[in-house]
Amino acid sequence: MVQLIVALTVLSVYLLMVLGGLVTSTGSGLACPDWPLCYGTVAPPLKLDVWLEWGHRLLGGITGLLILASTVLVCRRYRNASRVTAGATLALLVGVVVLGGVVVLVDAPLLRTAWHTLITSSHIVLSTLILVSLVFTYALVRTKDPGTGRLPFAVPFFALVGLQSLVGVVVRYSAAGGVCPDFPTCQGMWVPPLESFQILVHLGHRILAVAVFVFAAAVLIKKPSALTALTFGIVAAQAAWGVLSVLTGLFLPVVFLHIATGFFLIGWTAYHAAPALFFPPLIARSASA
Repeated sequence: MVQLIVALTVLSVYLLMVLGGLVTSTGSGLACPDWPLCYGTVAPPLKLDVWLEWGHRLLGGITGLLILASTVLVCRRYRNASRVTAGATLALLVGVVVLGGVVVLVDAPLLRTAWHTLITSSHIVLSTLILVSLVFTYALVRTKDPGTGRLPFAVPFFALVGLQSLVGVVVRYSAAGGVCPDFPTCQGMWVPPLESFQILVHLGHRILAVAVFVFAAAVLIKKPSALTALTFGIVAAQAAWGVLSVLTGLFLPVVFLHIATGFFLIGWTAYHAAPALFFPPLIARSASA
């Protein structure tokens, strides 16, 4: 029962983050001018942007309740590190709620100022940390034998994907996604003038994407299995959506798929890294046996 609740919470957080990406991509983030209500009511005007934002808030409320329930259940049932990760998830939730309210109340549209960009990007970073912490919790309450069925090199894989995702957040909230409208070149050049922060962060995101792709390919070649093949497939899909996002001029459906696959990849690598992070002695004994 506890595993099911935690799994539903992970799914809810993932859907919330994907919906949040859609809200941002459609410019609906400030469709509700007040907070926590929308136009002072729970039944705001029937407009697409308003209901995208309001739906995001409603799902956020449900997700918050699920996180609270998961934390209580895990802390009552388990005595391992899952209690720490569950508690961290709840603490991070408080930060996300506060930042979410600040984003609305200070009327912070994308790119208005560096301060507003910092607030909105920090909100996404904290949300990503919640997803990771919840996935860790699920892995800890589900894993019976941490030495089997693991993704090779999962910890560096997770670290590399996490870094790429962090840079991707900066790309998104600094409007750097469209500064290089071509691929594999940037503005028709292999090395464009590094005159702006946007170009630097966009190129950094591309370099990290190549690093993740090469790493996934190397793991597949070194340790071929259904798991490493599936992982490479997820990475390849994420890379494909990223390239198409550039070539289509940030076409919304493609950007949506890029966001959805990216968040899934973070959760996937976090799940497989959890045993190595939290059960290293057991894994070492299993590997030497």
